[in-house]
Amino acid sequence: STISASIEREREALDGESDDLSRQMGIIHDLEERASSLEATNADLLSRRREAECAIPVYAAAASEDIGELDEINSKHVRMIPKIKKELSLHATMTNIKWDYGRHDMLAGEVSMPGKSVHRRFAIEREEMGEFEIAERLWGMIEG
Repeated sequence: STISASIEREREALDGESDDLSRQMGIIHDLEERASSLEATNADLLSRRREAECAIPVYAAAASEDIGELDEINSKHVRMIPKIKKELSLHATMTNIKWDYGRHDMLAGEVSMPGKSVHRRFAIEREEMGEFEIAERLWGMIEG
């Protein structure tokens, strides 16, 4: 009977160890799957990184071209400033209107005709009138 009891205890221990071994093997299998998934993700990330690194010179060249074009446009604008100033001066001389360019919310300025001793300030809300009405109002001030 002691031998039977000893055999029974050993069987129970063996069953417990078998269950424990099965659980451990399941955990190992899960970890192997997770490791495989992480390796695949890592390989994908490395591939995408290589693609991005290869694209950097292409994008840098395109950006350099864009900067060159912007510099050329800026240079043209800078060269046009004297001409624009001259045109604005001629416009002011012909119309006797000195615009207030600081007022962005409305058309503002002064009609000045020194020969007639006339100086009229004006401020016109753009939303209140159409282009034709604005032009008519300005010509009315110019003509006196």
